[in-house]
Amino acid sequence: MLTLQLNLTIVATAASRSTFGEILQTRKVKYMKNNVIKIPANNSEINLYCFLGEALLKTQMAEQALSHSITLKMNHAETKERADEFLKQNQSYTFGHAIKIAIKEKLYNSSLQDELNDFLKQRNWLIHKVICGNEEDLNAGNIMEELFYKIKSVSNNAESIQRVIEYDLIDFCSSKGKNMSETRELLKLQEQGIRVRK
Repeated sequence: MLTLQLNLTIVATAASRSTFGEILQTRKVKYMKNNVIKIPANNSEINLYCFLGEALLKTQMAEQALSHSITLKMNHAETKERADEFLKQNQSYTFGHAIKIAIKEKLYNSSLQDELNDFLKQRNWLIHKVICGNEEDLNAGNIMEELFYKIKSVSNNAESIQRVIEYDLIDFCSSKGKNMSETRELLKLQEQGIRVRK
């Protein structure tokens, strides 16, 4: 009987502690919700978000150019439907995986391959490490010009590598007997900052 009473007391105490803990937790959450101060982004943070967005977009465009180039070079004799299927399967590859395919298939000259490898390092820094080493500055809202410069450099290099891939693909298609003069002219207009829709 004493054991049963002791067990009931332990259970009741545990239950009351649990309830008390839940009440404290609920009050703490309510207190935190009522005392949260939303701090708007400062100009440096807004610039950081814009720079990161631009760099990510241009990096993805370079990745798309590489996927399309690999598809056309590896399937130049195939039907459009077959090439589209190949692209659909390989379009989601990361930049690094696409480069491995390009190396294995010997799709690019050594100069372009070196540019791709160099850009891969920059791309990986942007995707995986842009925050590392900058946590305190970012948390304090202090963003160094050096970080902006590095992100902008990735953005510019992504655009440059995209153009190199596009011109390489134009040359490849020309070597297969395709008339690429109109495409080359459109690319030159884009380089001048003219938006072209076809």
